[in-house]
Amino acid sequence: MNYFINEHSLREQFKDIEEFWESVRKYTLPALKKIESKNENIIWKKDTFWQAKVCNGMNLIEVLSYNGKKNERTAIILALKAKMRKLLNQEPYWHEIEGEKVEVCEYKFDKPYSESLPEVNCFTKAILYEGRLLSFLHENYKQEKLETIVCINGKKENEKAIILDNIYSKEWWNSEPVVKTWRLEEKYLVEVRSNEFAYHPPHFHVSCNEFEAVFKLSDGQVYKYGKESPPPKFFQTIKIWYKENYRLLSEAWKEFHSNN
Repeated sequence: MNYFINEHSLREQFKDIEEFWESVRKYTLPALKKIESKNENIIWKKDTFWQAKVCNGMNLIEVLSYNGKKNERTAIILALKAKMRKLLNQEPYWHEIEGEKVEVCEYKFDKPYSESLPEVNCFTKAILYEGRLLSFLHENYKQEKLETIVCINGKKENEKAIILDNIYSKEWWNSEPVVKTWRLEEKYLVEVRSNEFAYHPPHFHVSCNEFEAVFKLSDGQVYKYGKESPPPKFFQTIKIWYKENYRLLSEAWKEFHSNN
């Protein structure tokens, strides 16, 4: 599963550094640990994410470099800083100038701020890759679902409502959408998900370590993959498995999406 850090949920809403670290300790870090507990999960961030404002004009990298008073240098704060540095320095990153784009007609959340979002952002990336959002504690992102209106093929008459999963604490998993899974050779994870976007054709997901790809249910051909293309054996294995298990995949899709 692809997770995208919501760079727009960190925009100087904290009154001081201490309040920021307390929110990370209580909300962000537990959610991160939950995501990282599965090897198949990938956490994406914008290449300029470190510039996000935290408090009092200080950006994220400045907050990480700030030592503070001696009595503030507790083991907890040091551990939180280490975790955040690892997150900042760990690939993968996404860039505004790369890859395909999706045309969002309207963001039905975080108004009026969302009306000036750049064309490519964490929300459009999540739509393209059917990912989830990981938000910092922010008043406008204390909701589990974020609705967008997308123009399919650039046509206004082909508008679709896309609901994005938004996570800001580990409590989100108490109502996680249903997913049917299969394991291949103890390393390939195949998924048919109940929460999918009408923006995409019927499909199934496959992940193996750092690689993930999406295959069309109609013919088993690859639909899209992450930043790096999986090795040939990845596709060969899935092609054989698809032919033998098409019926199972199709039945799972119909069970979840019979109205589409």
